[in-house]
This record gives sequence, C-alpha cells and structure tokens, in this order.
Amino acid sequence: MPQKKGDTGLEQYMVRIAWTAHRGAPTDTGAQAEDIMQRLLPAGSFVMTASQPDIILFMSGGSERRAIELSDPERPVLLLSIRGNNAYAAATEVMAWMVNNDRTAILSDADDAAESGLLDRWRRVAGAWAGLSDSRAGLIGTVSEWLVASDVPAAILRQKFGITLAEIPWNNLPDYTGQTPDEVLTERFAGHNAAGLTEAAQVLTLFRRIIAERNLDAITVECFSLVQQRKVTACLALAQLNTERTPAACEGDLVSMTGMMLIRAVTGSVPWMANTTRLTSSTIILSHCTAAFDFVSGIKLSTHYETDCSLAVAGRVDAQDVTLFRLSDTLDRAFIAEGRVVSHPQITKACRTQVEIELPDNQIEGLRKKPLGNHLLVVPCRCQELLRLLCRYKNIKVVS
Repeated sequence: MPQKKGDTGLEQYMVRIAWTAHRGAPTDTGAQAEDIMQRLLPAGSFVMTASQPDIILFMSGGSERRAIELSDPERPVLLLSIRGNNAYAAATEVMAWMVNNDRTAILSDADDAAESGLLDRWRRVAGAWAGLSDSRAGLIGTVSEWLVASDVPAAILRQKFGITLAEIPWNNLPDYTGQTPDEVLTERFAGHNAAGLTEAAQVLTLFRRIIAERNLDAITVECFSLVQQRKVTACLALAQLNTERTPAACEGDLVSMTGMMLIRAVTGSVPWMANTTRLTSSTIILSHCTAAFDFVSGIKLSTHYETDCSLAVAGRVDAQDVTLFRLSDTLDRAFIAEGRVVSHPQITKACRTQVEIELPDNQIEGLRKKPLGNHLLVVPCRCQELLRLLCRYKNIKVVS
C-alpha cells in the first residue's frame, strides 16, 4: 500500500509476508500460513506476498532455498518459524546464510515474536522506513555556524534515508510582515497579551506557505538571523508545527531534523529538540525554547534566551519516563538512552524549557566522552527497544 504523506508507518503500511515450506508440503500450507498471521497481527495490517517480503514464515524444514529466493537483498527481513516440522531449524540455517552474506535479518519463533512485541515493533519499523523514503525536507537559511557536527550533505540524506533536501535561502522568501497572522497560534495564546505574538504568528504563516508550496514533510530553520536582524523569533512557529506533528527543527540543524522525521515515522510523535546544558555524575540537564505545546504544561511566553527578544516557550515537561535519541552527522551511528525525569530546573542562563533526566552511568560517560552532538531528541516515553530495532534495520550502530 502506498505511504500517505504525513502518516506514520503503523497507520498506513501493510507489512509484506511470505511463507516457505518443503517441496512436498500440503496444498493448503499457504492458507495455514495466512491463518497463523491473522492470529498474530491485527486485521488489515498485512498482505501475503511472493516478492519483497518484510517477514518470511517458515512452515517446515527443507524450505531454506525457497526462503533465500524469496528474500530481497535490499530489504531487511524478519525470519519467523512455527513450532515443530523442523521449521525453526530451517530458519536458523537461513539466518546463518543471511549473516554470512551481510544481509540484515532477525530470527524468532513466531509466537515468541508476537508475545514479546517484536512482531509489532518490526511492523512499525518497516513502515517507518517505507514512509520516510521519498519524503521531502527543507532547510530555510543555512546550518548555523556553531553546529560543526550537525550538518548532513543532501546526497547522504537522499542515499541513506531517501530524504530529498530543498535548500531555501532567506533572501528568496517574502517578508514575514506581509503574511496574515496564523489564527491557530494567536487563538492559542489569546489570553496572554504577549508583545510579539502577532509577529510570531506571521512567521508561522510564512512557514506554512513554504511547506505547502514545496510539498515538504519537515523543515529546519536557521533562526538566529531572523531574531538578530528583525527582533522576532521562530520559536512559537516551530513549536506549533511540532505540536501538529510536522517535524520542525531550529538552528538549521539537519541531524536533529532527520532524527525528528524518523521518530515521527515510527512513533507518531515529534520529539523535543534540546540543548545539552549540563552533565552531572548521574543526570543530564536539557533546555530549549521550542518545545511542542503538548509536550509541556504551565506554558509561559518568555523571551528568547540568547537575545532576550521576542517570544519563546517556557513550560514544564510532563513526561516522567523518556528516551533520548541522537544521530551522527554521517547517519551511521546513533545514541539511544532511556531515563527518568527527576527535576525541572529554572536556570537563569539557559533556554526557557528545562528538565533534568537521570541516566545510567555508562550513558552519562558516553555523552561526556564521545557525544554525537549538542542537540538531543527527547521522546516522552520509554521506547529504547523500538529505536534500537529502527537503527538495526538500516545498520546504524548504536553507541553508548
């Protein structure tokens, strides 16, 4: 089934399942295989196929060569077996072949995969990568000069993740002051009477126009030139887009934007992009001014930290358990960590939304000694297993 732009893989993707058995298998083996998958997966979430499978179900021994014929060299595969009939033995032999031939595959008993959640995670991951393919993203302005580890060449974005990047200079865009203020944003903060809200809503209208005209699925914005030259921030506009599940990163950070797109595709939520503000012996303090409005509560419209101009989002992170994620600028490594929110600091000299998260010791050390970059993405739930599988699918090495 084609992937609908903006939808998650889980919502739209029909996982492709093939079955294999020995040459003399009963004629109803295919029907039995479909019945098994109907028991293990939600109705309407899969299709039986004889080409490009995401899953191969082993119904018996003697099925190894057929499984290899079914597999697609460019497509990772989950090898599942029924219990009995030497099915697991056959799947094990094929798994060994996959390893020896540098193929990406995972081996599991079918019922175990369903009970452990592996089957659902695999469906999410396959759908996420299918959905990300042929997506479009926009870089408004340039990558901020201080982001020396957060630039990704357009060719690598396209080659590795299937994302086409449109580079959009600020001087090619109309002036934001000519835009009608976005009503969604002005109505959201109608009672705040905040100076600069109208201008922030005009910036959002401009971004919406760019997204629509260029058919973009995500943007990242080099925003400091805007606030320095025009005294208006993009913080509220980006926060609103992220609230609406359109990934919108700031500072022209292409690594963060890519990670936000990936997490959106697999979870349905856009994570919070945040600065590494401080590391202690057991915690990390993160802060930033663009938190999505449904990511925080008790929202106040403060000024932008670095410039003390315009408006920024100051709120309390509601989640208690979180997952941190960060890609490398070569898109071949990732940092993933689950943690627990332990406090909500109010540091004067830091971006406006702040949180302190407790992490395992080895991951604190990894962030201190070998970070992949300043910005980390915060997902408001524990989803480490899902994100690790997401990376394994594309041979992205998880570092700690």
